[in-house]
Amino acid sequence: MSNIIPFLTLFSAIPSSRITSQEMEHWMVSTAVIDKQSRTAHVVLHGEIDISQLHMAEQAVADVYRLSAVHIEVEPIQKAVLEPTKPSQNMDEFSKTEVLRHEAMKQISTNIIVPIKSKKKAKKQIFGHPVKKASIPIAEVELDMGSVVIEGDVFCVDHKQLKKRGAWVISFDLTDYTSSIRITKFMDGDEGKSIVDSVKHGMRVRVQGRLNMDRFYGDMVLEPLSITALDKPMRMDDAPEKRVELHLHTNMSAMDALTMVTPKLDADRNVIRRAEAWGHSAIAITDHGVAQSFPDAWHSAKKIKMLYGIEAYFVNDMDDRVVVHGECNNLFDDEIVCFDIETTGLDKRREMITEIGAVILRNGAICEKFTTFVDPMRLLSPDIIRLTGITDEMLVGAPSQAEALRAFLDFVGDRPLAAHNAEFDMGFISVGCEKYHIPFKNTSVDSLILAQNLLPHLDKYKLNIVAEHLKLPAFNHHRAS
Repeated sequence: MSNIIPFLTLFSAIPSSRITSQEMEHWMVSTAVIDKQSRTAHVVLHGEIDISQLHMAEQAVADVYRLSAVHIEVEPIQKAVLEPTKPSQNMDEFSKTEVLRHEAMKQISTNIIVPIKSKKKAKKQIFGHPVKKASIPIAEVELDMGSVVIEGDVFCVDHKQLKKRGAWVISFDLTDYTSSIRITKFMDGDEGKSIVDSVKHGMRVRVQGRLNMDRFYGDMVLEPLSITALDKPMRMDDAPEKRVELHLHTNMSAMDALTMVTPKLDADRNVIRRAEAWGHSAIAITDHGVAQSFPDAWHSAKKIKMLYGIEAYFVNDMDDRVVVHGECNNLFDDEIVCFDIETTGLDKRREMITEIGAVILRNGAICEKFTTFVDPMRLLSPDIIRLTGITDEMLVGAPSQAEALRAFLDFVGDRPLAAHNAEFDMGFISVGCEKYHIPFKNTSVDSLILAQNLLPHLDKYKLNIVAEHLKLPAFNHHRAS
């Protein structure tokens, strides 16, 4: 019967640890039907089969292929084998049965099980004679073994040419992911040229050689007697239900990924091609703030659906344009305190206030004034003296920082404060109040941001420039008073 398939060939994903008996290797499947909705399977075997093993086989198929239930039925060998020899009058019924079985096999192979035909490793002899001996894990290699055969991936190539001696020191590192070892040998003339030309980073090779302790390298090395290039097996996705990657970064995401989608690369290095080889239906790119990988991904995708995304950056360009900071909801016609300060420098954590000037506006008119020098408890720099016109002599006997701040805040009360570049002035007041344990929660209004919003045609927004544009009287804008 053309559709009879060995049980362990059809269900090839079952690990050897789940095969309970060698007899299972001789089981033959005549029918296999999958119900997608209920995720159940009905399998018909034929032949002489130990019924006691069926339950364990059912459980193994259900676990490996993620089915909710599996029922295995045994069909007598006469029915399965001799049925084709029935008289011709029954051939129509038999043909229908064969068609149904064929469709069932097609369904199980395409929807649930995707057997991958194992390919023999393509071998290319690079050096020495072919090796038939089986390889051992590198982790098991010990110096007293003498000659060994290992197999792994090349992850570092460091050949050296000795031009004066006309020789090569071939050297490369090999790993099978249990451990690693260096392959090295001194070779006269062009003896090592085949290794130099053929052994490349990332390829898979089988090496037979002698173990030595290298006095220059300071570790155990393998002196090669034979090197064979092998096809590197691709890791496969055997899951019956494939996932869809929705959060893939490529090497265009700076400092976050090395994954490439370059079209000229094969499935070993191109993640789009790898996902296609695994049978994935779609894949999404979400790089950090860039879209440079999109063209390469588009050219790489032949069967898979590409989803183009981005992890965008949100830049808050609104908070620094806000004029009012605080919880006060007064009208502009209500009382407001306009103030200014002079300081010994720009750093609010290290510098001190030298002058505070303020006025109370009521209905747009000045009704009260406040001004005071403040003792900075240090000498002023020449630059500050030139800029503000305030000298050390003028500050002799002035209130201390704490006294001046308390007097100023008594004058302000709970009124909102207004200043040009209020972030600077409010910063000094806040730090001073924090230092001297003075409560300070007043709302602030910044006339610099207000001017930038209302007078966008101005190139600069210094206090004197804005005042001149508004045709206000001339004043010394480097004095708080």
